[in-house]
Amino acid sequence: MWLGQALRMLRLEAGVTQEYVAYCARTTQAQIARVELGTRQPTLCVLRGYARATGDPEAVMRICEAAILGQAYDDAVSA
Repeated sequence: MWLGQALRMLRLEAGVTQEYVAYCARTTQAQIARVELGTRQPTLCVLRGYARATGDPEAVMRICEAAILGQAYDDAVSA
Protein backbone atom coordinates (compact mmCIF):
# COMPACT_ATOMS: atom_id res chain seq x y z
CA MET A 1 0.00 0.00 0.00
CA TRP A 2 1.20 3.49 -0.85
CA LEU A 3 -0.01 5.19 2.35
CA GLY A 4 3.32 4.70 4.10
CA GLN A 5 5.21 6.02 1.08
CA ALA A 6 3.11 9.17 1.02
CA LEU A 7 3.66 9.76 4.73
CA ARG A 8 7.39 9.26 4.24
CA MET A 9 7.46 11.80 1.40
CA LEU A 10 5.57 14.29 3.54
CA ARG A 11 8.02 13.76 6.40
CA LEU A 12 11.05 14.18 4.15
CA GLU A 13 9.63 17.33 2.54
CA ALA A 14 9.14 18.77 6.03
CA GLY A 15 12.74 17.89 6.89
CA VAL A 16 11.95 15.92 10.03
CA THR A 17 13.22 12.55 11.21
CA GLN A 18 11.36 9.37 12.01
CA GLU A 19 12.45 9.91 15.60
CA TYR A 20 10.72 13.29 15.72
CA VAL A 21 7.51 11.89 14.23
CA ALA A 22 7.67 9.08 16.81
CA TYR A 23 8.13 11.63 19.59
CA CYS A 24 5.12 13.62 18.37
CA ALA A 25 3.09 10.42 18.05
CA ARG A 26 4.23 9.04 21.42
CA THR A 27 5.51 5.85 19.83
CA THR A 28 8.84 4.42 18.71
CA GLN A 29 10.95 5.12 15.66
CA ALA A 30 10.61 1.42 14.77
CA GLN A 31 6.83 1.77 14.56
CA ILE A 32 7.16 4.80 12.27
CA ALA A 33 9.61 2.86 10.08
CA ARG A 34 7.10 -0.01 9.80
CA VAL A 35 4.33 2.41 8.79
CA GLU A 36 6.54 3.96 6.12
CA LEU A 37 7.56 0.52 4.82
CA GLY A 38 3.92 -0.46 4.57
CA THR A 39 4.15 -3.40 6.96
CA ARG A 40 1.96 -1.68 9.54
CA GLN A 41 -1.12 0.52 9.18
CA PRO A 42 -0.87 3.89 10.93
CA THR A 43 -3.04 4.45 13.97
CA LEU A 44 -4.85 7.71 14.61
CA CYS A 45 -2.12 8.64 17.09
CA VAL A 46 0.55 8.07 14.44
CA LEU A 47 -1.35 10.19 11.92
CA ARG A 48 -1.64 12.95 14.50
CA GLY A 49 2.11 12.64 15.03
CA TYR A 50 2.75 13.19 11.32
CA ALA A 51 0.44 16.20 11.38
CA ARG A 52 2.25 17.70 14.38
CA ALA A 53 5.76 16.86 13.21
CA THR A 54 5.31 18.16 9.67
CA GLY A 55 3.15 21.13 10.56
CA ASP A 56 0.84 20.17 7.71
CA PRO A 57 -2.31 18.48 9.02
CA GLU A 58 -4.14 19.21 5.77
CA ALA A 59 -1.65 17.12 3.79
CA VAL A 60 -2.09 14.22 6.21
CA MET A 61 -5.86 14.52 5.78
CA ARG A 62 -5.55 14.52 1.96
CA ILE A 63 -3.37 11.40 2.08
CA CYS A 64 -5.82 9.62 4.39
CA GLU A 65 -8.83 10.68 2.33
CA ALA A 66 -7.22 9.36 -0.85
CA ALA A 67 -6.39 6.06 0.85
CA ILE A 68 -9.94 5.68 2.16
CA LEU A 69 -11.46 6.49 -1.24
CA GLY A 70 -9.08 4.13 -3.00
CA GLN A 71 -7.49 6.84 -5.10
CA ALA A 72 -4.08 6.49 -6.67
CA TYR A 73 -0.87 7.49 -4.94
CA ASP A 74 -0.24 10.28 -7.44
CA ASP A 75 -3.67 11.80 -6.72
CA ALA A 76 -2.88 12.05 -3.01
CA VAL A 77 0.56 13.60 -3.27
CA SER A 78 -0.21 16.01 -6.11
CA ALA A 79 -3.22 17.60 -4.40
